[in-house]
Amino acid sequence: MKGVGVVRRAFAKRDDHADYFHGMPTATRTGCQLIVTIYHQEEFRIALGGEHSGQKQRNFEVELACYIRSRTPHAEDAQDDVYALQDALLEHLRADRTLGSAVFQAGEHMTHGNAAIRIEYGQPESRAELTKSFMSVQFSACEIVPQA
Repeated sequence: MKGVGVVRRAFAKRDDHADYFHGMPTATRTGCQLIVTIYHQEEFRIALGGEHSGQKQRNFEVELACYIRSRTPHAEDAQDDVYALQDALLEHLRADRTLGSAVFQAGEHMTHGNAAIRIEYGQPESRAELTKSFMSVQFSACEIVPQA
């Protein structure tokens, strides 16, 4: 995805500035390291036709923590790049609600889940010609599993 250097499921031991721009052209002004976290999970049975049949529904609360580094001359330009990254992430979520068949649906309304894709922004900080910023994209995902 444009603007994302690496995607991880946990924090790296070392914060390498090059990871934010991994695979991007040298002149890229803003890059991101994205950490995917499932911070809540619940499971319950969906009864279909009696006590011995049915399915399990697993709901997950997912966060895409976007750590952003920008070499733009102005912090406002860096913030514009954050909004562009937000648009690209939302477009990606909306294009395939199954996340490549990983789940039944994500970012959609579900029972026992959140009904929205939530976005929160951190306060950008500029120092030594580098702007650091943060954006959190949170959503629910649902998996349906046949009961054994």
